Amino acid sequence: MINLDRLLGDLEELSGIGRLPSGGLTRQAFSPAELEARAWFQAKARAAGLAVRVDQAGNIFGRLGGAGPAVLTGSHLDTIEAGGAYDGALGVLAGLECLRTMQERGIGLDHPVEVVAFSDEEERFLGFLGSLALTGRLGPADLDRAADESGLPLTQAMTRAGLDPARIREAARPAAEIKAFVELHVEQGPILDRAGVSVGLVDLVKGNYRFGLTLTGRRDHAGSPMAGRRDPMLPAVAIITRIKDRFDGLSDDQALMTVGLLKADPGIENVIPGSVYFTVDFRAVQAELLPHLEGELERAAAGEAAAAGVGLVIRPLLKIDPVRFDRGILGVAAEAAREAGVEYLTLPSGAGHDAQVMGQYVPSAMIFAPSRAGRSHCPEEETSPGDVGLCAEVLLRTLIRLARKFYEDRQKVKMKNK
Repeated sequence: MINLDRLLGDLEELSGIGRLPSGGLTRQAFSPAELEARAWFQAKARAAGLAVRVDQAGNIFGRLGGAGPAVLTGSHLDTIEAGGAYDGALGVLAGLECLRTMQERGIGLDHPVEVVAFSDEEERFLGFLGSLALTGRLGPADLDRAADESGLPLTQAMTRAGLDPARIREAARPAAEIKAFVELHVEQGPILDRAGVSVGLVDLVKGNYRFGLTLTGRRDHAGSPMAGRRDPMLPAVAIITRIKDRFDGLSDDQALMTVGLLKADPGIENVIPGSVYFTVDFRAVQAELLPHLEGELERAAAGEAAAAGVGLVIRPLLKIDPVRFDRGILGVAAEAAREAGVEYLTLPSGAGHDAQVMGQYVPSAMIFAPSRAGRSHCPEEETSPGDVGLCAEVLLRTLIRLARKFYEDRQKVKMKNK
């Protein structure tokens, strides 16, 4: 039912905003490119006849229908530096196309449907800013502490975008106003592509514990004798190696570990650094495994730092337990896929998404589209037009079912009979 050519055209048009000569694109939250994308999306939503509003977190909503609890769908428009054209954008624009289709075909609904573009999902400042604010988990003090890597305060960036950080609590919506949330997103992994399956139904998002470690030694010339040095780089490498060795006995289905950032100060090739900072990211399906890995990291870091005679500070950056999505919504999505004649695969998500935040607040689920060769967060990120169309079609049929009272009543009967 959807107009695939129009959806693909929107994806192509949006990918021109923030486009780099290298082929990737950069639309970091509240940057000029992201603000241009936000204005572009609002114009598209208004042209589709949707009621558009922007809350004090910068979330953009396009609404179809009147009063009552709404069915929400969407994702984010911001990107990482030199990112891809599908991450986030696919979910927002497929949601827009679904609402257009409902509008144009006069599809009868009992609940309003909204498409949302969340702000700052990609962690330029805070990460999940929009969804955290919508779920009532942010106050002005949280914003006051946030800044990007250049030191630009989040509050300043929001003010420049016409928002009032002091009013961030106004972005919160009562859970009773939201019947369901469904996010379409690219997988950012190889499972669907390897299996040759076009649609993924995501049953859970792995928990994510993330830490920043600072080791402080003594800055010296690289010509200094090895004996007597207080070089923080060597224990940093030893800590990373010890934790990596721990993961040799774990499968990808159990846990993942990433060191995404390592910086030496001053970062000069002929200088022993005075300090080293690095991050460790743990992701796991089992909630109990994450605190265990945290403890192992703390023990390894304390031991290596003491042996090298350097200072150690460990700061938690993020702690989100695994989130299991609503079985009822997943059942509706599976039914929609079968009706559309589309094969689907049930799988977990290793990446974090706004649905992970929303799923702690309202009934939520995710649909995955394949990432070609598993690539994402890079210029090579790609999802085939055919897969875009099939996933958007399943999303449309899922939203229609969720917005109709018949399916709502049927789900209640199913739960009662369990």
